[in-house]
Formats: sequence, structure tokens, C-alpha cells
Amino acid sequence: MKLLHTAALAMLASLPAAVQAQAIKTEPPMKTFTAAEIEAVAMPDLAYTPDPAVAADFDKYFFFHRPETGFDQAYADITECDSLASGINFYMGADGGAMAGAMANYGVLAGGIGGALGGLMADAIFGSAERRRIKRINLRNCMFYKGYDRYGLEKGLWQAFHFEEGLSRENARDREAALMQQARVASGPKPQYEVLEP
Repeated sequence: MKLLHTAALAMLASLPAAVQAQAIKTEPPMKTFTAAEIEAVAMPDLAYTPDPAVAADFDKYFFFHRPETGFDQAYADITECDSLASGINFYMGADGGAMAGAMANYGVLAGGIGGALGGLMADAIFGSAERRRIKRINLRNCMFYKGYDRYGLEKGLWQAFHFEEGLSRENARDREAALMQQARVASGPKPQYEVLEP
């Protein structure tokens, strides 16, 4: 084991300094956006009149914001938390069937089928609504961990730049557009609404 470690360090030392720095980083590089790309992302409408009936749904309909956060960082945080909150069957942008097919190419068909079947069984028992509820909880926990405040939003306004996934996955183009708008809000002006509990 020590020989392998020494060999890996020697190989790393032979690389240019910029490559060494990238190899040592534990996180993938953050995607950067130009000012024009950020400006092209429409800022969603967040204005509504607070009302007890609207507030009753704040466990479902909410958005995040963190002061002094740039768009690039907000986008990285939101996409990471969305991926983690989606769960194992959806992680890395694949549903259970697609993941099983990908795993088959690497010789672990049984593991892929087991994961897909496990996801299907959970969905049959708990259903789409339960999957969405768990995703919301996981998303809230992840964003809270990253230091974002949570704010309630009226359902119609929320639907304009969010998506709900139960038994199916949102198409990639719509998902990306929604995540970009969520990042725009998370890095935009501080909301004037009351901060909710995580």
C-alpha cells in the first residue's frame, strides 16, 4: 500500500503545477457564467400578499437566498443539493432503468437491477407524493447546511421556476432553466419576507 501511495505522489509531482492543484481539489470545478449569461436568466416574480392560506403551504412552496452569494456559487449549491435530494435512483441524471443500463455496461447488471427494483418497490409502497415530500426535506436540509435562508412563496409563483418530481424525472432542458432561475433568486436581492425555519 505504501508503494502505491509513493508511486501516486511521484506521478502527481511530475505533472504541471496547475494540473497538480486540480488533482488535489476534492470538489469538481465550479461552472462559471458570464455577466451576459446571468443577465439572460429571467428573475422570477416573487411578489405576493402574505396570507394564512398561502402560508399553510410553505412546507411545499419555498425558495432559498443567501446574502453576498454570487450566481456561480448559488448555481453550484442548488444543483448539488437538487442532485442529492433526488436520491440514488435519480442521482447523476439517470432514472432507475437508465442507471441499470449504464451499470450493465460495467458488468454490474445485478446491482443496477436491484437498485431499480428497490426504487420501484418504494414507489409502489409510498407513492409519488412521499418521494416529493422526502426530496423537499432533503433539499431544505442541504441548503440550510450551506447557509441559505428559506422563504415561503405562493404556489403559482413557485411553479413558474420550480419542478416537482415524483415517479418521473423532469426533462433536462426544463430542469436546467428552473435551476438557473433558482440560482438567480438565491444570489439576488434579499427578500423582504420572513425567514422560515429550515
